Amino acid sequence: MQPSSDNFRLSSAILSRLDELRRLLRRYVTAQGLLLIVLWLLIAFWLGGLIDYLPVTVGSSESPRALRIGLLAVMLAGSLWIAWKWIVVRLWVRLENKSLALLLERNYPQLNNELITAVELSGQSSSDVANPTAYSAMLVRVHDSATEHIADVKPRELFNWQPLWAVGTATFFAIVVTVVAAVGMSDWTGRWSRRLFALTDEPWPRRAALRADGLQLQIPAFSTQLSAERVWLPFVEGVVRVPQGAAPLLQISADAGAPQVPEICTLYYRASDGARGRANLRRVGGPRDAWQPFTLDGPPLDGLSQNMHIDIVGLDARLRDLTIEVVEPAVIADMQLACEYPSYLLDSLSVRAQQETLEYRTGIVIPEGTDVTLRGTASGPLSRVDYLLHGATDQQGSEIQDEVRSLDCSDATFEIPLGKVAHSQVIEVRLLDQFGLSAEQIPRYVIAVREDTIPEVTAQLDGIGLAITPNAMLPIVGSVTDDHGVQTIAAELAVNESEPLSLPLELQETKLQATIDLEQLDQQGTTQLAPGATLGIVVSASDYYDLKPQPHVGRGQPVQLSVVTPDQLLVILDRQELELRQRLEQIVAELEQLREVLQTLKNELPPTAMRARPADNAPGMLALQQEATRESRAEQVQRLSGLWAQQSILQADKSQQELSSVAARVDNLRQQLVNNRIDSYDRQERLLSKVGQPLRELLAAEYQVLQRSLADLQAATLAGGGSQSAAESSRALDAVLLKLDAIKSNMQDIEDFNEIIDLVRGLLDDQEKVLSETEQEQRKRILELLR
Repeated sequence: MQPSSDNFRLSSAILSRLDELRRLLRRYVTAQGLLLIVLWLLIAFWLGGLIDYLPVTVGSSESPRALRIGLLAVMLAGSLWIAWKWIVVRLWVRLENKSLALLLERNYPQLNNELITAVELSGQSSSDVANPTAYSAMLVRVHDSATEHIADVKPRELFNWQPLWAVGTATFFAIVVTVVAAVGMSDWTGRWSRRLFALTDEPWPRRAALRADGLQLQIPAFSTQLSAERVWLPFVEGVVRVPQGAAPLLQISADAGAPQVPEICTLYYRASDGARGRANLRRVGGPRDAWQPFTLDGPPLDGLSQNMHIDIVGLDARLRDLTIEVVEPAVIADMQLACEYPSYLLDSLSVRAQQETLEYRTGIVIPEGTDVTLRGTASGPLSRVDYLLHGATDQQGSEIQDEVRSLDCSDATFEIPLGKVAHSQVIEVRLLDQFGLSAEQIPRYVIAVREDTIPEVTAQLDGIGLAITPNAMLPIVGSVTDDHGVQTIAAELAVNESEPLSLPLELQETKLQATIDLEQLDQQGTTQLAPGATLGIVVSASDYYDLKPQPHVGRGQPVQLSVVTPDQLLVILDRQELELRQRLEQIVAELEQLREVLQTLKNELPPTAMRARPADNAPGMLALQQEATRESRAEQVQRLSGLWAQQSILQADKSQQELSSVAARVDNLRQQLVNNRIDSYDRQERLLSKVGQPLRELLAAEYQVLQRSLADLQAATLAGGGSQSAAESSRALDAVLLKLDAIKSNMQDIEDFNEIIDLVRGLLDDQEKVLSETEQEQRKRILELLR
């Protein structure tokens, strides 16, 4: 019984061939897609490695991580694209039996379209066929024939295996190359794998190797140093800092043990203002510790004023992203002096505080012995402060050798102890900021020390000559000054060769006015003077200075006085008065000569300025000759009158000074009488009222009139006249001479002095006679005792 067309099904032989063809087709697509993915990944891996490595061989830097991330993204995207286009899309297509049967019919003509007919008619209804029986018989025959011929069909022969083999071969060779490279270049392959897949920044191996040593910077030297110091500033995380305006020396080193050592290295720089450029580093000497140094000490590193980014290339080695950062160096913003003053400046009258802080200024002066500490404030944090002291001394006063000292700092302040300053000092200070950088200049601070001066004593005896009586009073006048006050003042008295006796004196501010009463000292038994002794006296003063064992004592001009009897002193004073009288007589003689000059001017000079004679009053020849003789004489006097008038003024001034000196010495004679306690009231009264006081009145009255008239005379002679002025000056001079004669008559003359000398000689003879008689009497008494 033949099968009905309604339930007709394909035979298992046909279905198995179609399923086999479907499976082969899907496997082909899957294998081809997978091979393409593997090939793409391998090609992308090696191409990416070459792209990453080849620039390094010419000195470029390794690719950044972002580029490698992009490569991974491209590899992933390519793989997904291949999987989608070559596998998913092709496998997504539905492979029906009709399509597969048609594929078989095209490649196997012997099937005579029977297979496609059997496949298309299988499962269709035959209700619309006119002769179902014949249709069923024909379908069975076609199906049987297709089943018979399909056994000869080879599905594998339907495929074009060349593309698959090509992809497979390429993939195979790619795998082989990868395996060989992984074995033969394991370091390279592993490094690239880590850089690609682990995204590490491990650098590629190079033929040369470079190392950034750092910058060598010259820091300013102290004045005692012969050469400037140099410091190394290493790169820290690729950054090194230098002060503004510095000119550092850059040094890098190449590994001498590397396969190749570059002959030259090149610096590529980029400044903050956008400037770019390059410079070559020179090779210095040979390798040191297996490293070959290269240096650069000129442009663009000369006078740096802005940040600079640099790269250094040598063969295939490269130092990248190095930065030279320019910073403002630390400078001293404020300097103060903390002073603790010594005790000798802090007496009971001083208003000075014991401790004081002063702002430093040029020319500052500190008292000797002050304990000084420099307190500075910098413009930024500091790491160290170096300083050098000039002129420093130790406690024994010995000068300390100049030595650079250092202070560690943690902030912007520092203190430099100077100790007790005894002499002026110069301090040089060098600041190093937190990066170890210093400014180009080292500031110098001069601290001048005002040494304590010895008291200055100016003292003299007032109204005392070179000879005194044993009971005299010694008035002392003068002044005593000291820069920081006087502590004690005394008069030191020494009789002959005895030890000096110190008598305290009182000081009114700086004025000294005291009196030493020798009579009172004799009554107290302190000092005993006898005629013939020598008394030395000097005024001394000491201040509060206590820094040294030796005190500061100032002394005035020492004075030696001879001790005489009152009669001897009177003789000395009479001699001095006689000298003053002789001096006064000489002054009178000079003024009388001045009177003769004035008389000549009075007689010879015209009363007024000379005038020309009118022409209509011309006399005869003889009269003209006589007048010419008179005029020639007048012209001669006229020419000399100005000189005579000037000399007259000079003579008057000289005589005034000499008269003032005579008046002062007369007053001194009177004071000597008083201070030496000589009972001679008449002599004192004569010297005061008849000599000294009249002299002073003369100088204040008549002599002033004389000087004014002489000035008028000089003006008149310059105008061509002067006769009347000369007459007035002559009258004024006569008044002066008249009063001087009266004064002179009241002074001791030579006859009086000779009488005094005879008197003194008689006294001396009597004294010698008394002494002789006394000596004889003592001898008699001694002989009587011996009997």
